[in-house]
Amino acid sequence: MKNDPAFKLLAAIMIAGVAACLLAPTSNAAESGAAKPKHSRTRTGTYQNSNGGSGTVNSTTTSGGGERTRDTTLTNQDGKTATHTSDRTWDKSTGTGTVNSSSTGFNGRTTSRQGTLTKNADGTVSGAGTITGPKGGTSTYAQTTSKTDTGRTTTGTVTGPNGQTGTYSNTVSHTAPGAVSRTSTVTGPQGKTTEREVARQVNADGSGTRTIQVTKPDGTVETRTETFQVAPTPTP
Repeated sequence: MKNDPAFKLLAAIMIAGVAACLLAPTSNAAESGAAKPKHSRTRTGTYQNSNGGSGTVNSTTTSGGGERTRDTTLTNQDGKTATHTSDRTWDKSTGTGTVNSSSTGFNGRTTSRQGTLTKNADGTVSGAGTITGPKGGTSTYAQTTSKTDTGRTTTGTVTGPNGQTGTYSNTVSHTAPGAVSRTSTVTGPQGKTTEREVARQVNADGSGTRTIQVTKPDGTVETRTETFQVAPTPTP
């Protein structure tokens, strides 16, 4: 029996660097409040992957007032683009929030996500919602995020249009000043697993590197290395 397409979809979301943030709330979600002024940060750079591909990366993140938006574009060596947009809101007074995002690959296929966040009495954050694939099929997901000493951990389940269920996990750790690592795993209903590891280093001058390694169910490994510059820009 073939795996439910929903799990190939979820794995694809993980593999795409522009969509890595889809699996967990922001690290400061519970602390975000409307009193914080909005500010923007732009990241521009280049990338190369193990398949011989290369291109540019441009991303702008705007945070403040209980909301964070992110717009990212990758342009490959052939001039084709892949995009990711996301919008997260958080109401500190009610302990609730929303997540909405859309990702379009180099092949022109679009995947979207809509969900809600709720802070629990024990301090964890529950998330639930839907993922809609390029052909209109809808999957549902439910997850829980917990803080750790160095970051956060998210575990969850996803149920595809055909009713099959798989699991995913995501761990983010701040290992040193400017250094963040992320490990994500998706396991489909037939036990096949895709793993994605990301290591990011941002230096004091705003320069940085980001290395992404994806291990597919058949054991093959693909990598992508980015070199970038981050420029903070105050938003009125």
